[in-house]
Parts: sequence; C-alpha cells; structure tokens
Amino acid sequence: MVIVAGQTLAGAESLELATAAPEELAYHLGAVKRSLRTVLQLLAPVEGKGAR
Repeated sequence: MVIVAGQTLAGAESLELATAAPEELAYHLGAVKRSLRTVLQLLAPVEGKGAR
C-alpha cells in the first residue's frame, strides 16, 4: 500500500498546475486524497491491540 501511495503522490506532484486541465486536477486531487487516507490507515492504531 505504501508503494502505491508513494507512486500516486509522485504523479500528483509532477503535475504542472498552471497548464493542467480541470479533469487532470480533479483526478490528481482524488489520488492525493486516497493516498493520504491509505497512509493514515496504516498509521492508525489497530483497535483491540493495546487500546484501552
């Protein structure tokens, strides 16, 4: 999951914002959102293990 999230973020970072079409911006914004969600899920504590 981390590799996919990193690749998705790399693609979004390489996007030239000044010349990007609205569809490209929407796609890459969604990709960044999914990547961040994936990373946060990996960092979140697993419920029931060590949680009190």
